[in-house]
Amino acid sequence: MSLFVASLLYLALLLLLAVISATETAIHSARDIESQLVAAGEGHVAKKLRAITANPFAQLHRTLLLSAALNLALAALGLWIVTGPLRALGWNPWITASVLFLATVLLGDMAPKFFAARNPSVVLLGSLRLLNPLRSVLDPFAAFTDRATDLLLQKLITRHVKTRLPVTRDEFETLVEMRQEQGLIDSDESAMIHEALDIEALTVRDCMIPRVDLVLMSSEDPLEKTTAILEKSSSRFVTVYGETPDSVEGVIDTSAWKLANRPPWRSLLRTPSFVPETMPVLEALEHHLQSDERPALIADEYGGLEGMITRREIADWLLYEAAPWHGEASEIRDLGGGRYLLDGGTRLDHITEELDLDLVAEGIDTIGGLVFNHLAHVPKAGERITIANTDIKVRRIVRARIQEVELRVPPKPAEEAGQI
Repeated sequence: MSLFVASLLYLALLLLLAVISATETAIHSARDIESQLVAAGEGHVAKKLRAITANPFAQLHRTLLLSAALNLALAALGLWIVTGPLRALGWNPWITASVLFLATVLLGDMAPKFFAARNPSVVLLGSLRLLNPLRSVLDPFAAFTDRATDLLLQKLITRHVKTRLPVTRDEFETLVEMRQEQGLIDSDESAMIHEALDIEALTVRDCMIPRVDLVLMSSEDPLEKTTAILEKSSSRFVTVYGETPDSVEGVIDTSAWKLANRPPWRSLLRTPSFVPETMPVLEALEHHLQSDERPALIADEYGGLEGMITRREIADWLLYEAAPWHGEASEIRDLGGGRYLLDGGTRLDHITEELDLDLVAEGIDTIGGLVFNHLAHVPKAGERITIANTDIKVRRIVRARIQEVELRVPPKPAEEAGQI
């Protein structure tokens, strides 16, 4: 190969390296071109830019592979030119190599990156014409290098050393905020992700079926009564107790009992797991709720029966928190005029969050428990009390339990001033 041909080839490779270096810098600056995206509107240019900024790492992988290949080719060709034709012409190899290296760094790396930093959108659009035709070659090669690198790391690094550190919660929340600022996820999706992260602080008490809602059956009841309880049970599981409801003997799955053609109930009596009310939900799922066939009973600090938890209750709670339904079966229904209809089991912290009312009481979780505690007796439908300037009326009682209440919330001073 003559010196002229080698020089033309070197210049062509140098030009290609300049384009790749500019593309690499433009990809790193992709997050800063939102103004260009907005200015471009929803046309063909904007779609191309968003396709790159949505997943910049795919383009970056291709540019890094091309950059490595071009640097290797330029080094080999430059070494041949310096030690071959130029040396034969009497040029000093050390000086020639230094000048060629400086020119390569300046023209192939520094100048293109400076231009790309000032005009990232122009460079990104231009790089599509170069990189897209090469995807059929670069993508399989990139996948091959990834697999080869992983295999090499597995051979060289001992097993007890982790090659990848886990992402902390703070890092993940920061990543979610960045994606929201970039417009890749909206506020509702961000809220759902944060709700999922809050599962770590969730306890079984938050999701349980309270004791008053459990279907209880005494082991000393006659056969006719136990059969009627199992037959009419609205819950899948019936809790069987001995002398007192706190002396639990086991749990019967009414679905399994009916499918087995209603055999003697003792043959299907199963001993459940007992968990403290402060146990995290994730721990309960891992160790006590591996299947839907057996629930876990929740015990209070004195060993008494507090409630029951199943996989279904946990799923229902999580789905409600992620996407609450505000239809007819909602816990809090707005009747208008400052009136709200609430289920007796509505949590006080939920009321505080939704209605901005200060109804929190130490040791009490639900609105029904709060009313019962203030009245100190089982109320009748229609009884009223006033707590924190909020009128509370008992609407419905079921089995000595407050099933439904109505709240009358006084208008705030700002609202009254607005009406005047």
